[in-house]
Amino acid sequence: MIKLLLPLLLVVPAHVDRPPALDWQPCPGDSAVAAQCADLAVPLTATRAITVKLGRLPATGVRKGTVLVNFGGPQGDQIAIMRSRPRIFDRIRESMDVVTWDPRGYPGLSGPVLDCDWRTLRTPRFPADQAGFDRLVAENRARGDRCRDTDPELVDRMDSGSDARDVEAIRVALGEPRVNFIGTSYGGVIAQSYARRFPHRVRTVYVDGTGNHSTRDWDRELDAMARDYEAVVRRFLDWAGPGVEERWQALVAKADAEPVPAPSVGTSYDGTQLQALAFAKLRPGPSRWDEALRAVTAAEAGDASGFAPPGRDPEPGLPGGGVKECLDFPRSDFRQVERTVERLRRIAPNIGAAFPMAWHLPLTCAGWPTPTTNPPAPLPSTLPPFLGAGTWQDYGLTTRVTDQVRGSRAIYHDGPGHNLFAGMANPCVIEHVSAYVTDRRLPPAGATCP
Repeated sequence: MIKLLLPLLLVVPAHVDRPPALDWQPCPGDSAVAAQCADLAVPLTATRAITVKLGRLPATGVRKGTVLVNFGGPQGDQIAIMRSRPRIFDRIRESMDVVTWDPRGYPGLSGPVLDCDWRTLRTPRFPADQAGFDRLVAENRARGDRCRDTDPELVDRMDSGSDARDVEAIRVALGEPRVNFIGTSYGGVIAQSYARRFPHRVRTVYVDGTGNHSTRDWDRELDAMARDYEAVVRRFLDWAGPGVEERWQALVAKADAEPVPAPSVGTSYDGTQLQALAFAKLRPGPSRWDEALRAVTAAEAGDASGFAPPGRDPEPGLPGGGVKECLDFPRSDFRQVERTVERLRRIAPNIGAAFPMAWHLPLTCAGWPTPTTNPPAPLPSTLPPFLGAGTWQDYGLTTRVTDQVRGSRAIYHDGPGHNLFAGMANPCVIEHVSAYVTDRRLPPAGATCP
């Protein structure tokens, strides 16, 4: 890790007397929202630079600063996302520019773009033994090698710590003394990475529906995540009435012994897959819970087709190829995976280990050719107060970030969903975020938004 990061540290100047000029021009592509774009060269190695495309929604009033935004994913088309939802920034833009960037390597406006498979990556079933895990390792390494061979230098520097160094280069280019950062979903991981590396350059950080990439103990964080997700399932089970929890656990155990057929989509589901697919139906809230209960009843009768996700692929999975995630989080061997699954199933009997950080990540990153370069680590004690927000699903994860920074606040939304600021465009949250990033005005402790 030290050898990998040293060249980058050598090329980042200690100070910049004259920031490089940014040539802002209309962004390419048709859009109802006028946005400006500019190219910025950022260091990849000691001898090579790459181009990052910036997008800007200029301030509509007297400009007093800039807010940087990453909407998560992780994905590359951040400028397109910003242009698709400009109204959430109306209050902020009265006095600040809003700037985002298409991150390095991903399909988008920055270059070069890695020649990797960016389609949804299926989550494998938990292997039954070491031999099965070894086959997964071989498959992941082959997939990773195909991606890495297109540009090894870039693939090895796709972690959120490298994104954070790009953010610092953007700050310098903008001529801003400090950074205001809105990081939603996986964008919050990039925000945490920046805060760790450049704490003296932070003015405000807002995180929303993010994961805790600042933990001292990853196993304890997995346990806490399992409890968070179990609480969401518990809401459904309480709504469904007596006996449904026992039925659900019996169905999962039956599927673990022999996967339940889903004939309408041509596959079958084991217990972990049922748990993950059920959670996807529960996340939108009570409006989908009747559908989830009908799927349970049909699966008990031998047809699990009701759990199939929308789209062509009936299997659980995540988009993005896992390039960044595999560099940002710890790896596990087979024995560690076994112990983790057993522990999480005791902690959370209705969701178990059927969530991405405990299931998808260990099984798709094992064998990845580049080691973890940006593992979780605590935030510095010198940071100014953060603001966070979260739903039923996200509040616990987000507050485990904000609670590390003295004076921080978090907003609770007593409802389902994900990403209150940018995804759900919650007016109450937008008002609080706007006041925070413009005037550093935090809501009171225990703040809630309907």
